[in-house]
Amino acid sequence: MLPIWRVSWRNITKNRRRFFFTLTALVMGLTLTTAMLVADRTVKDTFAYYEELYAGSADYWILSRDATFQESAVKGVEEEAADVLRVLDKETRLMVGEDRDVPVRVTGVSKWETDLLKLPLIEGKRGGLVVPENAARLWKKGVGDTVRFRDLGEMEITGITGYTPWLAGPTDWDQAEGKSFRVMMDLRTLQEGVDLRGDISYIRWEQQGGTSLERYEEQLAGTPLYIQPVVIDDLRNNDVDGLYSVFTLVSILSLFISGFIVFNMISSSVMERRAEFATMKALGYSAFHVGRLVVMEMVTLSILATILSLPIGVWSADAFVAMLLGIFEDTMVYTLNWKGATLMSAAIGLVFPLAAAVVPIMKAVKTPIMAGIKDTEPRIKGSGIRYGAGGVFMLFGIVDHYAVTLLFLLGLILVFPLILRGVTRLLSPILSRLLGYPGTLSAGNIRANLSRNANTAAMVSISMTIVMFLGAVLASMPAGLEREIRETFGGDVHVQFEEVVDGTSVLGDLPGIEDVLPYQEVLSVWETTDGEPREFYLKGVPAGKEEFRLFSGFKGTVEPGHILLGERAFEEWGGEIGSSVTVQTPAGQKEYRVSGTVDTSQDGGYTGFVAAEEFTDDFGWDRSRTVMVTLKEGVDPDEFRSELRGAFPINLSSITLEEDAITSAQSAFDGMNDVMLFLLLLIIGLSSVGISNTLLMNILERNSEIRTIRAMGFTDGQVRKMIIGEGLLIGITGTVMGIIAGMMVIWMNDNSSMTGMPLIMPWDMMLFASVAGLVLTLIASGVASGGKGSKK
Repeated sequence: MLPIWRVSWRNITKNRRRFFFTLTALVMGLTLTTAMLVADRTVKDTFAYYEELYAGSADYWILSRDATFQESAVKGVEEEAADVLRVLDKETRLMVGEDRDVPVRVTGVSKWETDLLKLPLIEGKRGGLVVPENAARLWKKGVGDTVRFRDLGEMEITGITGYTPWLAGPTDWDQAEGKSFRVMMDLRTLQEGVDLRGDISYIRWEQQGGTSLERYEEQLAGTPLYIQPVVIDDLRNNDVDGLYSVFTLVSILSLFISGFIVFNMISSSVMERRAEFATMKALGYSAFHVGRLVVMEMVTLSILATILSLPIGVWSADAFVAMLLGIFEDTMVYTLNWKGATLMSAAIGLVFPLAAAVVPIMKAVKTPIMAGIKDTEPRIKGSGIRYGAGGVFMLFGIVDHYAVTLLFLLGLILVFPLILRGVTRLLSPILSRLLGYPGTLSAGNIRANLSRNANTAAMVSISMTIVMFLGAVLASMPAGLEREIRETFGGDVHVQFEEVVDGTSVLGDLPGIEDVLPYQEVLSVWETTDGEPREFYLKGVPAGKEEFRLFSGFKGTVEPGHILLGERAFEEWGGEIGSSVTVQTPAGQKEYRVSGTVDTSQDGGYTGFVAAEEFTDDFGWDRSRTVMVTLKEGVDPDEFRSELRGAFPINLSSITLEEDAITSAQSAFDGMNDVMLFLLLLIIGLSSVGISNTLLMNILERNSEIRTIRAMGFTDGQVRKMIIGEGLLIGITGTVMGIIAGMMVIWMNDNSSMTGMPLIMPWDMMLFASVAGLVLTLIASGVASGGKGSKK
């Protein structure tokens, strides 16, 4: 007697083409799942890594309301630290070529070999002058080459570092128009070069002992200095929560499709072998033995699919992460976090096929002994209830709630047999004209196995609906974000100075300026409702001028002691309007009452707004470093930026135009659109495997019928046309209904008060999905028609 695993292998490979389609579907589904899980963890780890790279081992840092302060001012605090890093930032100019100079922000550090400063060095050594690789590439310089600063003279490059937030700067010359390059050198060299001996911008230190934050605040009371804890919060710089949602949705969708294909395969296998199971029971085998045999077949299939898919999935994740991180402006280095995600994917791969096959397995177990003599399969009843429930669920589309979309899609699946029957009747004359009599048979064959064919078409339809909806969101976000930026940017230009300035007069009589308004901001630590520390910029609300508006969605003034949270910060906080949030401010820890959530383009919505009086009265800031500018009509912002650079060659940290913010946001979404098209093609490809699988099931169940029509004179070409006609009916119905359903889902969400963003119909993605769906349907039908049944 053969071992059970060999019997199982023989059974699942008995029809090699069905086995191939099912295995392919499982491998594709698990590959996508593995890739998405690995990509999810890798992207999160990458952003966290760069945040930790910036924070190092620091526990606190001391900053000043002024631009710099003397090192001696914090001597008493430093004595209680395990390690201290003093830092000075200074803006200057660097010569590139003979007649061009560019803005450079130089960071001087008191020591290099410390856990407080982690540099991913690529070439050379620490100490001297270290430049980031993007700057070295644009300047066409390497280790050992010299560069010439306006204030510091010539210096030799001693090291080149990879991307680090410490030295984040322009990646091309266009960005360099408004953003300074960054370099790092020894603190003493910088202090002496700019004649600021003993001055530093801030210090960061690693705590020693149990000195409390309140104790440090007492030591700094009455000075311009204040203290902030160092918090690693990658949400402040990277709004990637939406990406993780897409990863999850793609994984679920791919598993749903592959699970449906497995269900089809095992259901067909069980139906074919009912007589075999009945005979086994007649010979004394129990229901347990029958069930164990079928389960072993699924276990064998799942193990094989898992072994094949895991390495392909990890390799795909590597390519996908590279594509995804390429969206961002900075060149990020990453390490695949594949171990935990691969183990999870392996568990899914082993369990999920069994879960998808539970119903067919139970049918096999319950096969009666009499099934070996006659067909005792009970007829499926209750189609009227199914269609009625489907219609009711689809009518829920008029309700304004997120869950309605799921009910609508469920209702669509339930009524799909009616839809397929109607489309088949509509297209039957066209198929008959195009394919002849085989086209007529195709329509009849669709109706003969309506349930399975309808489920396959519904699978295609749901896939396209979801991808179309994601495409609409992706297409709409740049337009919505552009509108939000224009409404909440605050003027036309933001100018950030190196030192605190009198914002109303610092720009003087520079031509082209309509109005000027300074505003204050400070990097602050705050807490979620779970007590988790987070970090964002706390901004003072400038009063009285609509053209300098920084947020929308809140009417009235912000009272002292109250705060408005950007939408992302509000979600992360987790509380309710009217409750209090704890914020570490320059005046110490304060409780602010949350008055509302606002829409804002500032820091991607991860920010908080308080009354301007908080800065002047409580924080002691009567001046600022940032100035918002509105330009006179007809003034070119780029020309104004050039004039501003000429007027302030060494005192500007950054100049950000409204158009710069829009371009940066749109470039990220352009990259995401490419990623989405890639995922769309994979999902449609997986759906086409499902169509091939279904057509093959239909062929296998109609072998005797095909032999009969072959005996009556049907040629290979006519049989192939008949099968292709069936595939076209399934594919066209799924594609067309997917587009219609996608448009309805987009319309429902567009008119929903809960969405908060008008959705744009993704016509380009719709066209791409239609063409790709029909082409892959033809390919799938052609592949399935390669084996047309017996010729005898």
